[in-house]
Amino acid sequence: MIKILNICDSSFEADFNVILERANTDMDIIIPQVLQTLQDIKARGEEALLDIVRQYDSWNPKTFDDLKISEEETFKAYNALDSQTKEALQIAYDRIYKFHAMNIPKGFLYHDEYANMLGQNVLPVGRAGIYIPGGKAFYPSSLLMNAIPAKVAGVKEIIMASPTPHNHINELVLAAMYLCGVKEGYKIGGIGAIGMFAYGVGTTRWNKSMLDSSYVQSQSFKKVDVISGPGNIYVATAKKLVFGEVNIDMIAGPSEIGIIADSHANSDYIAIDMLSQAEHDVMASAILITDDKNLAVAVAQKIDKKLNKLARKVIAKRSIDERGAIIVVENLMQATALMNVIAPEHLEILTQEPFALLGDIKTAGAVFLGHYTPEAIGDYLAGPNHTLPTGGSACFFSPLGVEHFCTRNSLISFSKQGIANLAPYCATLAGIEGLEAHKLSVLLRLKHIKD
Repeated sequence: MIKILNICDSSFEADFNVILERANTDMDIIIPQVLQTLQDIKARGEEALLDIVRQYDSWNPKTFDDLKISEEETFKAYNALDSQTKEALQIAYDRIYKFHAMNIPKGFLYHDEYANMLGQNVLPVGRAGIYIPGGKAFYPSSLLMNAIPAKVAGVKEIIMASPTPHNHINELVLAAMYLCGVKEGYKIGGIGAIGMFAYGVGTTRWNKSMLDSSYVQSQSFKKVDVISGPGNIYVATAKKLVFGEVNIDMIAGPSEIGIIADSHANSDYIAIDMLSQAEHDVMASAILITDDKNLAVAVAQKIDKKLNKLARKVIAKRSIDERGAIIVVENLMQATALMNVIAPEHLEILTQEPFALLGDIKTAGAVFLGHYTPEAIGDYLAGPNHTLPTGGSACFFSPLGVEHFCTRNSLISFSKQGIANLAPYCATLAGIEGLEAHKLSVLLRLKHIKD
């Protein structure tokens, strides 16, 4: 049965600190393994990727081209959908697109008092690699959530990679590729996909012939600019290690839910919402904080009852037993304070007045307010992105958005009046830092203006 903790117990502090360690893994073992694989991909390219597929996905591609997903496959998969599934995917697509279209970063220009022009330009990256898990389950929703913000940003080349055990890729993932206009996909997962995205295959960074407007890329796969998408601990670690070679969205770990509830909450709703995260992964966590002892007991009992009816009950039970918790507090102020420390990926507020607590919530990936807003609605079609910070990283990471697929550059154009007025101050600051050439570069212009 799930643990029930009480904030008044003498052991609570130690027990709560265990909860905060929920995302910790023995990285001393994982990092060397991941790094070795990434270095092999960088050194051997195509052959290393083919070996990875043979080892982990149990099929035998002969060349890199065998890993490619054809546009014909995605077209056939989409057309083969029944009308209900096709409508559900379209509704999800439309809602996700509309939400992200409202959050397109915008550039700006302005002139200061010396007629200097200053501003910022926002541009889409050229290539985005989106990783879609596919080993234990399939996630067309993750493809929508990653491809759509990239598309809204204006990314021209969106590339999908996903593991395909026994050379089989889920038809719904293929259909979602077609719906999103993703024309390039690869049947490779895990560290292999991240290495391919980060280093390319058969890639020459630059040669003189690239200046020719008729130049055609000849390498097997050109590296991407940004990698997004969820994955297991090996995928997350690989993303962490290639950051700097390319950009990444975030380092996301196992799924998690936090729930704040009072006596007005429905214990059935809470129990099934906690299980909805537990069924993802044995590493997932589900944590309820309530000021009602009776509710705590009722939820624990109903979790046990509902567990046995789940297809993934073995996974969900281990998650609940090892990483689940119900915390009883004295008041809702304590509940929000504890939840801010936990910083959950998903936070449901199931109280009589949920919006009254919103101002006290400082750290959460996504907040679900009210009794009729289950976390699952956000996973599929509410509109906001379901790629969210986990393991307490909501303190400094944000949900995946259009901005993750954009770059910004600053624009600066000084007038003669501007350099004449500001050069002396710039020279003073450069002199303080001991950078003589910096100082002279502005004073030389000032001299020419005065002459």
